[in-house]
Amino acid sequence: MGFEKVKEILTQLTKEHVVYLKQVEEFEKMLEEQFSPQLVQEIMEFIDEKIGEHARVEEEDLDIALQEAGITDFDIDALNFGHRTLDEIVEHLKYLVELYNQGKDTYQGKDLEGEIKKTAKEFFTTLKDHFTEEEHFFFPEILKYDLERFE
Repeated sequence: MGFEKVKEILTQLTKEHVVYLKQVEEFEKMLEEQFSPQLVQEIMEFIDEKIGEHARVEEEDLDIALQEAGITDFDIDALNFGHRTLDEIVEHLKYLVELYNQGKDTYQGKDLEGEIKKTAKEFFTTLKDHFTEEEHFFFPEILKYDLERFE
């Protein structure tokens, strides 16, 4: 099995990138046109459930598959570093949403709704950049290990 499992996971992750980026585009549009408590909840569920599971697969399942395929010198920590940046933005967004759910209108003297929009967009932009980095740098770097077997 070995490397086939790695390829399978990378294919799944890449397909998810396409689906999730479409969802992100929809969320960005909705943030501008129809901001609501329901939308905020939907975005948070998307981040917690979909993006959270996606990150888990990268950090755990992919790492295990790489180990099983004998690829021990790929720097999985570099791949995971992007997740820490996203986690920091999510922590701040969760705090803002908590204030919003408590009925607050401002955060540090600024409009809370505007801060939620700004932070959500920051998350979405960082997520897009992260997916691009994975697809153009990390995933091809992993796939080269398969090619090297035939050299």
